[in-house]
Amino acid sequence: MNALQKTPMPLFCKRLTMIVATIFVAAITATVIQYSKLPALIPVLQSFNSDHAQFGPKIAIFYLPFVALMLFLLLHYLEIKAGYPLPRRNKETLSHAQRQNAMMTFCFIKNAILLYFTYSLWNDLAVALERDRILQHWHAYLFLFVLSLIFSAGIIRGFLLSKKS
Repeated sequence: MNALQKTPMPLFCKRLTMIVATIFVAAITATVIQYSKLPALIPVLQSFNSDHAQFGPKIAIFYLPFVALMLFLLLHYLEIKAGYPLPRRNKETLSHAQRQNAMMTFCFIKNAILLYFTYSLWNDLAVALERDRILQHWHAYLFLFVLSLIFSAGIIRGFLLSKKS
């Protein structure tokens, strides 16, 4: 493929994004439906040992999903921009494989973040409705570990592709 052509979005990324976005919309919809059943004050900040560190108004249940959506949109924009050939300092452009690696890395990161925040929203909704916690403390550590693996894999693959070309 010509280095000056736009790299198309991998089909896997398109499908993964649609699945994760559908799960996110379902969680938001469920929260909106259950909103009237929420108490006036809900736990908005929880510690890892399931203590409620702070209570706030029930509208606060939408704060983190809003932040997640903004991060998702930012990373989606960067994923799209990664497909375009941009000149580097030494006037060379990134190869097709390097751009595709960047797109895949952005794709995995944005979907992992949105999925984790959706999972957190389900947990917040369950706790606010006085049900058992879904999110356990080790889930946050597992998420951070998986996110680190995604970052590392993208960086290592990027270095290997740089040496190859």
